[in-house]
Amino acid sequence: MVSRPVSRPTARRPYVLTIPALVVIAVLFLFPSVYNVVLAFQKLTPYDLPSDAEWVGWDNFESIFTDPEIGSAAFNTVFWLTALTVVVRLVLGLGLALLLQSRVLHRWRLRGVARTLVLVPWMVPPVVAVACWKWIFDANTGVLNQFLVSMHILDKGEAFLAQTSTAWWAVAAIVVWRELPFVVIVFMAGLQSIPQEQYEAAALDSAGRWQSFRYVTLPHLRPVMIVVVLMTVIQTFNNFVYVWLTTGGGPGTSTQVLATQLYSSAFVSNELGQGAAIGIVMTAVMGVFALVYLRVTSDREGRSA
Repeated sequence: MVSRPVSRPTARRPYVLTIPALVVIAVLFLFPSVYNVVLAFQKLTPYDLPSDAEWVGWDNFESIFTDPEIGSAAFNTVFWLTALTVVVRLVLGLGLALLLQSRVLHRWRLRGVARTLVLVPWMVPPVVAVACWKWIFDANTGVLNQFLVSMHILDKGEAFLAQTSTAWWAVAAIVVWRELPFVVIVFMAGLQSIPQEQYEAAALDSAGRWQSFRYVTLPHLRPVMIVVVLMTVIQTFNNFVYVWLTTGGGPGTSTQVLATQLYSSAFVSNELGQGAAIGIVMTAVMGVFALVYLRVTSDREGRSA
């Protein structure tokens, strides 16, 4: 059967049909991105016209590395918001995934209920989750303070989100509670992909539970762990909601992170150029993690092919 040659208008039709989508992408993403780069080299306030912008060169970027407040926000972003919560989610997520795969829950037919309960935090919108936890941490009516006072652990309620000694621990608890189910789901998928014959062979070699976990489970989960770490870091590093809705960067600036610092610089201090520069630096950092993530996932797909 002889195939008919495709006419030129027909061959161009797919490209013509994608033009509206490309125009929308250019208007909503490409143009703002390019303008943000230009704005990072200018001094401009929200009350000025774009034509009134003053070209300042690299001054906005220099201030990022010399301003102690931005340096403190960078430390909070890297250590408290990202590193601490990612490590806690990794440990708790692996533990819960192992528990949900245990024979005890299967024997008592509780796996389905347990998995549903684990998913509940992920179903709650972040804004609602923050509102609920702010009530839990409330110094006067919060459930946590009432419990601690009734157990005589505290003499009176503590404003956990308003004290520099406890604010970050409270924010980290909210982040971990809300985002933990994702890690659990990924680890459960990784555990289910491990061949059962591996455990049977380990049992024949008189391997105990710890040895099976160390030499069978962990090696198989290592690629999954790398992907989980990269995805959670990318998801958490530029998060704005949890800190801004809980503490607003306070007390003082003790919980300020780069995302809230960007907002404060651009719309509180009215330095749009400095806010744009902070956004570019954050984008560059996340770009590095995104490239590493793409490299890791492409290597896994190449090995599995």
